[in-house]
Amino acid sequence: MDSLFADYMPKILPHNIPQEIKKELLQEFYDFVSSLDREETEDFFYNFLTSSEKIILGRRLRVAKLLLQGSTPTQVRKELGVGVSTVQFVQNWIKDELEERKAKQDLPLE
Repeated sequence: MDSLFADYMPKILPHNIPQEIKKELLQEFYDFVSSLDREETEDFFYNFLTSSEKIILGRRLRVAKLLLQGSTPTQVRKELGVGVSTVQFVQNWIKDELEERKAKQDLPLE
C-alpha cells in the first residue's frame, strides 16, 4: 500500500484527508464496484458494509426514489420516518447530480 494512503487509512474523518486523496480513494472504489457483476456486487456490499451502513444506504435510496416520483419532503419524512437532514442530504445529492448531467449535456461537441 502506498505510504501516503497508509497515513490516512486509520482516520475516518473525511475532513482530515486531503481532497486529492479523497478523489483517488473514491475513484478506486467506484472502479472496483463497477467491475463487479450482480452477484459479486451483492456479496461485496453484504460483506463490506456494516448492518447500519446497509440500512442507511437503503433508506437514502428510498428517499431518492420517493422524491424523484414527486413526493414532497414532508411526505417522505412521514412515510419513511426519516429526519429532515436525511431528506435534505438526498435532495442536495439529486440537485447536484441533475446539474452535473445537465452541464455534461450542454458541453459543446469537439
